[in-house]
Amino acid sequence: MNSFQSPEVGMIRNYIDIMLSLPWSNVTEDKKDLKKVRETLDSKHYGLDTVKDRIIEYLAVKQKTNNQRSPIICLVGPPGVGKTTLAKNVAYSLGRKVAKISVGGVSDEADIVGHRRAYLGSAPGLIIEGIKKAGTKNPVFIIDEIDKMTKDIKGDPASSLLEVLDKEQNKTFQDHYIEEEFDLSQVMFIA
Repeated sequence: MNSFQSPEVGMIRNYIDIMLSLPWSNVTEDKKDLKKVRETLDSKHYGLDTVKDRIIEYLAVKQKTNNQRSPIICLVGPPGVGKTTLAKNVAYSLGRKVAKISVGGVSDEADIVGHRRAYLGSAPGLIIEGIKKAGTKNPVFIIDEIDKMTKDIKGDPASSLLEVLDKEQNKTFQDHYIEEEFDLSQVMFIA
């Protein structure tokens, strides 16, 4: 059999394509003017002043301290009140790209941290896929339906997600598929 007809060729090509498409050093510059950020948020959303105040405080502290170890913004409320839209508008007002995943119903931790390449049909996890689609190393990463994650025999995806969100660990996040460390410390996570 010709080496180009080998089944591994497609798997290797897919792996190389994913590795080359990841934004290893592509970073977008944040807009620094917080008054403009507030104006953008006000023009897109009526009300929610306490939420917008908290987001501006978060951004101000992040700018002043220049600290990568910032907390995760968690928006809580019933469906349809504008949590996801507000998160997207935070990204828009900062000039960042958006990555969005939904983890509702996810029960396998491999969905978060990727499948090992030894398995047929393996793929990167939702986090690396989101980063790849955003095309930048520091997007606003929206994790939707975090309260609807489940746990079963395949593992606990919540503990894998904790590894992603923990600033002590996510600087050296390692997806099982790419098997290389990817720095998630510049990502702004909004759950």
